[in-house]
Amino acid sequence: MTLPCGWARDLPGTEFARRAKQLRARLARECLDAALVLTDVNRYYLTGLSTSNGAVLLQGGCPPVFYTDFRYLAMARRSLDFMASRKMWRPADEARTLSALGKTWRRVGYEGQMEAARFNRWRDALPQVEWVDVGPLLATMRSVKSPAEQRAIRAAVAANDRLYAVVVRQIVPGMSEWAIRTLVRREADLLGQGEAFDTIACVGRNGAECHHHPDGTVLRAGQTLLLDLGVKCDHYCSDMTRSVCFGSPTPLYRKIHEIVSEANRLAIRAIRPGRRCDEIDAVARRHIESAGYGSCFGHGLGHSLGLEIHESPSFSPNCTTVLEPGMTITVEPGIYLPGRLGVRIEDVVLVTDNGCDVLSQTPRGLSPT
Repeated sequence: MTLPCGWARDLPGTEFARRAKQLRARLARECLDAALVLTDVNRYYLTGLSTSNGAVLLQGGCPPVFYTDFRYLAMARRSLDFMASRKMWRPADEARTLSALGKTWRRVGYEGQMEAARFNRWRDALPQVEWVDVGPLLATMRSVKSPAEQRAIRAAVAANDRLYAVVVRQIVPGMSEWAIRTLVRREADLLGQGEAFDTIACVGRNGAECHHHPDGTVLRAGQTLLLDLGVKCDHYCSDMTRSVCFGSPTPLYRKIHEIVSEANRLAIRAIRPGRRCDEIDAVARRHIESAGYGSCFGHGLGHSLGLEIHESPSFSPNCTTVLEPGMTITVEPGIYLPGRLGVRIEDVVLVTDNGCDVLSQTPRGLSPT
């Protein structure tokens, strides 16, 4: 059966079973008696179920259990053949339930980004427990994409290339930034499962604001446009930025565009397993600094993406993570001259066994098409 574009397909159940098994093994190595996973994205990562409520309980010597409420229980029992599904406790009963479940627990994993008030209730319910943040451990697991995830991300990036091509053909002078953003959102719903993030559309000097919020600024003939857009396909995100001119670019814009484009190329050529993320950032940063614009590149070179648009690791001066095959990271150098112009060129790359594949295929030139 051919699924409609708006229908998000899930990976095979074996993919989620493997993740749960891998996490249990890592918890055992950390001498954790149990772990509770609550956040939407990590629940999906371990179960393949999109729910607004639930918890995954993993504990040594027992199979994992997915707790959810009445709305999702039938779906969970039908879909999960590698994990038991049980009705979740009422919020008012949570402390008492955890106290009963955790009588023998001494070291327990939790996600550090959970609501502080809820975490405090957990601590009160289980005063004997040492709580260990397993958020970084889950982030590390998610940083290396499986072959199935790589295929999903390749498809999402290819859809983003198509999205840009469809959108840019419809952009004409006279359109506002907000109209361009609305156009992207409409086409993203048709080509995938909507935007991976809120589109950034910057006309002219607004491009100097890295994360400018689209407004009523109108694109005029001869002006530049910085367009940062992404589409989500089958739960996985894509991301791309292009900086183009709807007319003849000024000599300054042409010069800045070439510097940024070369920084992008140099960084991509340097990517391979075994190199640290900060080393790749430095390659692009040195090129921009040597051109005299070091102070105008104030953000990191890139970020990983997957189920979320920003994941770990990142290409930044502070990230010493060593690259591994299967990591998917953006390369997005930029130069921003306040009140004048901004240029950013962003591609998604997949780290391979001996280098990287550039997944983004949209041309990086000055022309919109």
